[in-house]
Amino acid sequence: MIRLIASDMDGTILKNGAQTLPPRILPIIERLREKGIGFVAASGRQYGNLRRLMGPAADTVDYICENGAFAVHNGKIVYKATMERDLGQALMRDIWSRDGCEIQLSGVKTAYIQAKDPSYTWHLKNILKNDVTEVRDIFKTEEDYIKISAYVHGDKTEERLREFKERWNGVFTLASTCDHWIDFIPDGINKGHAMRALMETVNVSREEIMAFGDNYNDLELLACAEESYAVSDGKPEVIAACRHICDSVEDVLETLLL
Repeated sequence: MIRLIASDMDGTILKNGAQTLPPRILPIIERLREKGIGFVAASGRQYGNLRRLMGPAADTVDYICENGAFAVHNGKIVYKATMERDLGQALMRDIWSRDGCEIQLSGVKTAYIQAKDPSYTWHLKNILKNDVTEVRDIFKTEEDYIKISAYVHGDKTEERLREFKERWNGVFTLASTCDHWIDFIPDGINKGHAMRALMETVNVSREEIMAFGDNYNDLELLACAEESYAVSDGKPEVIAACRHICDSVEDVLETLLL
């Protein structure tokens, strides 16, 4: 019997760069909750952004944030991975030195930025609706480093990802989750680590979990679930790793309500 559902957001539930949930999903999540089935929003997004995204369901779901850097259950952090400050600073210097690259330094409640281009700040605040703190010197930020991201202007994300992997593979876990973004979290940390922390917290087993994803950074999350679903437009490696394929998360979840 399924007791917990975990789903990636961008590319899985949110399609084509959408910044609002499809209209069917929140009523389904509420009906599942009434049946005793929990929901986990698992994303590279920050906690505050995910809470706004979930709207009226914000206090009733759990969260895996920042590509697995921390997890929240009932409003409390149950898992958090932090980055060594010296390594984080070296990474930020590398990002800063590259043309067309911006830094986002994630804490638990806000993202710190020192923008080169004002359009980057505008995008974060008005399109992604992130909680953002602008600083004069990002290297003097005192909060623990949860995740560091490179925002790549233009169409060079794949090129920059290859360059960063050459330099940082084995030091950080790298994930290119959507256009323009490359995430760096402590090596070995991923959505699966955070999911296992939630599983222990709420006392559920792999056989009681259903999970959905579309991209490489979802693989470890999907491996935590007996019933794993790749969306049909997901990466081929993700589709191959899953037991099932679906066109829509909502369609599958509705079958649990029958």
